[in-house]
Amino acid sequence: MRNAHLLLLLIISIALITGCVSKSPSGAENEMVGRTEEKPAPPPLPQETPSPEADAKDRPQLRELNIYEDLVVGSGRLVINRTKLRLYGNLVVNGSGKLTVVDSEIVFVQDYNQQYRAYFRDDASLDMSNVRLYTGDKWFNFDYRGNVAVRMSGVKGNDCCTPWHGASENARFDITNSTIGLTISNNVAVTVRGKSSMFFELVLADVNGEFMLPKGDVDEFRLEIDNNRQNAMRIDVRDSSFYHWGATLDKHTNVTFEDTSITIGMNAGSDWQLPPPTVKASGLKAKKYDDYSLLFDTNKLRLLNSEVTSWYPQAWNGATIELEDSDLADLQNNGRDSKLVVRNSKVDIAIAGENVVQKYFDSEIRQDVIVHDEAEIHLYNTKVGGKILENGNGKVFINGKRLGN
Repeated sequence: MRNAHLLLLLIISIALITGCVSKSPSGAENEMVGRTEEKPAPPPLPQETPSPEADAKDRPQLRELNIYEDLVVGSGRLVINRTKLRLYGNLVVNGSGKLTVVDSEIVFVQDYNQQYRAYFRDDASLDMSNVRLYTGDKWFNFDYRGNVAVRMSGVKGNDCCTPWHGASENARFDITNSTIGLTISNNVAVTVRGKSSMFFELVLADVNGEFMLPKGDVDEFRLEIDNNRQNAMRIDVRDSSFYHWGATLDKHTNVTFEDTSITIGMNAGSDWQLPPPTVKASGLKAKKYDDYSLLFDTNKLRLLNSEVTSWYPQAWNGATIELEDSDLADLQNNGRDSKLVVRNSKVDIAIAGENVVQKYFDSEIRQDVIVHDEAEIHLYNTKVGGKILENGNGKVFINGKRLGN
C-alpha cells in the first residue's frame, strides 16, 4: 500500500491549488468540497448501471475531485461534502481516523476486479449520508476490522451488492434506508431500519443450529448466533427487506437451513491444528434441494426445502479441494499453499494469491482470472469471459503453456 500520509498532503495541496479545503480552529476536521486537480487525463470511466452521470440528474450539482493514489485517514476527521470523488487507489481509514461523506458520490476506478479496496481498521469510523457508490461494474470490497463504527443512511451502490462490505471482530453498523450486501463474522452487530434492503452473509464457526431465513419485507427480525465459542453475531432488522442470504461454514459446524434461499460457502482446512485435508465434492448445483446433506471437512450441512443460488468452497492451510460438475461463485478466498481443482463447472471469477494453486479443466469462468504473489492458475480447455492478469510473481498457464508464451 502506498501510504504517503495522504490526508496531510492532500489537504495541503488542495488548499494551495484550489483553496477548497476548510480547516476547523481545532485542526481536527477538514472538508473536501471538490474541484478537479491538475493531473494527467484519467482513462475513460467504465460504463456503469446506473452510471454516475445518469444518476446525477436527480441529485444536486456536485463539485469534482480526482485522487490518483491511496486516500488515507489515520487521525482527525475528513469530511467529503457535495463532491463527486473519483478514487484511483485504496481507501484506508485506520487508527482514530474518521471519514464523513455527505450528499456525495464516490467512483472507485479500477483496471480490473478488486485492484483496490476500502480498509477500515482499529477505532476508525465511517459516516455516510445520501451517498452513491460506483465501481464500474467491477468487484470492489469494503473491509472492516477492529472496533470500527459505521453509520449509513441513504447509501446505495451499483445494484444490490456492489461494492460488497465485509466485517469481522467488533465492528458495529447502524444502517437506515440503504441497500447493502454485508458479510459478518466474529462479534459483529448490525442494526437495520427504515426501508433498507439487505443481503447478509453469515460466517459460522463452531455453530450448531437450524435456521429459517426470511426473504422480502419484514416488520421485525432478530438473529443472534453464538459464534466461535466466544463471540455473538447480532442482527436487528425492522421495517426493511432481505434481498438474499449467504452463509460460509468455516469450521466445526452442524447447520440446517430450512425454507431458505441462500448462497453457500464451505471451508476446508480452517482448523490449522488438524492435518491438511483433501475434500471432494460434485454436483453442487444452483437449484432447490428437498433434503440434502453434505459433509465438507469439519462442516456438516443439511438443506430442507431450500434453494442454493451458488456455492463457493474455500481451501486454507494446505488443504486440497476437488470439485466437479458444480455451479460456483467467486473462487478467490483460498489461502497459503492450498490447492483447488475444478472440473466441468461454471465459475463467476477466479483469483489466487499467496502460494495457492488453482486448476480448471473443461470449465467456464465468466469473469476475470487474476493471480497475485506466488500463486498459479492453470487453465485446461477452459473458457474465460474476462481478463487474464498476472501480478507480482503470479503465473497463469493455458493448456500447459505460460501466458504470453
